[in-house]
Amino acid sequence: MKKLRVALVIPTHFDIHSSLNNLLKVYRYMIKNRNVEVTIFTDKKNDVNYRDFNIEKISGIDYKTIFEKILLVLGVPRFYYTDLIGKLKGYDAIESSNPEFYGFAYQSYLAAKKYNSGLVYRTSQTVDGFYLFRITKYLVVPFARKAYGYAGSLLFSNPQAEERCIRLGLMENMSKSTVIGHATDTKCFMPMKAKHTKRKILLSVGGLYKIKGHQLIIKALKKILDKGYDAELWIVGEGYYKKNLAALSKQLGIGNKVKFLGKKSHSELAKVYNASDVFVLANYQEITPAVNEAMACGVPVVAMQCGGDRFVVPSDDFGLIAKRFDVSDMAEKIMTLLDSNEVAEKISKNGRKHILKNFSIENVAEKIYRSFTE
Repeated sequence: MKKLRVALVIPTHFDIHSSLNNLLKVYRYMIKNRNVEVTIFTDKKNDVNYRDFNIEKISGIDYKTIFEKILLVLGVPRFYYTDLIGKLKGYDAIESSNPEFYGFAYQSYLAAKKYNSGLVYRTSQTVDGFYLFRITKYLVVPFARKAYGYAGSLLFSNPQAEERCIRLGLMENMSKSTVIGHATDTKCFMPMKAKHTKRKILLSVGGLYKIKGHQLIIKALKKILDKGYDAELWIVGEGYYKKNLAALSKQLGIGNKVKFLGKKSHSELAKVYNASDVFVLANYQEITPAVNEAMACGVPVVAMQCGGDRFVVPSDDFGLIAKRFDVSDMAEKIMTLLDSNEVAEKISKNGRKHILKNFSIENVAEKIYRSFTE
């Protein structure tokens, strides 16, 4: 059987401590089990080396420049590459994402069309766009629609991401669409023995950016502490918003109850999940892979309403969903789990089973592989 050559065009997505790690595990499964060769296209400014993958460096025009920020504010595609199209010649399939946002994704379409390659788009985006996109979308969407129309498969991390594409008029052929979820390494993220103290540990995982909502969890923690609970919050991740989060904690008088753990590898993160009592997500946009990871570890979850929430947490038997931006409701949901071992244990067991059945690396990898070959 001929080796399938796949180009993974994600030049600005390079941080191994992000969701990229899960994606690499998915592709490693295909490399090992499905006779696939994968080349990752990354910006030449990125110093990367991923085991089992070929690396192709490409030359960006606006990446890590002021022009990138200008294009973002204008709501038009950013991240264009001068040599990308030429370097995509000879691949059987090209995978990228969101041509309405990323120049490299639209260029992937142009290359696929030029060289008669397969094209797959994958996205978890649930909001229409950012900043001036509500105005410029009338210019951008017609071009993006051509790219989506050419693609052989459209992969979505949750149903709300699929609905967004329909709402914007980007997807006309529903038969191309597959909702695959976030892949989860259930062999790494699993229940394991961990030392617990009487103090209850709340955990939040994600980049330290305002949009990730850690500040809402800090405010919820304050309400929980005011109710007399002995608890603290651990935050895993790095980002520009750390000083704001630290300042908020100090302002609320709970600076000693909020601990910043920095970035963690998957193996380290699995231990952190298992040492916590409740995982909390307050992301403004969509459900993140961290929710899957916590559930896979058997940690009960409280997630704020967001895109894809009921796809990953189908009912209160699998986790609790707090009202959007309602800190008091979030605190109440967390205290429900702290107060009832029975409820927490039921959610813990159901959550792990749900992730194993629907979102394992193997499960998602087979869906992506079929998108290349069917």
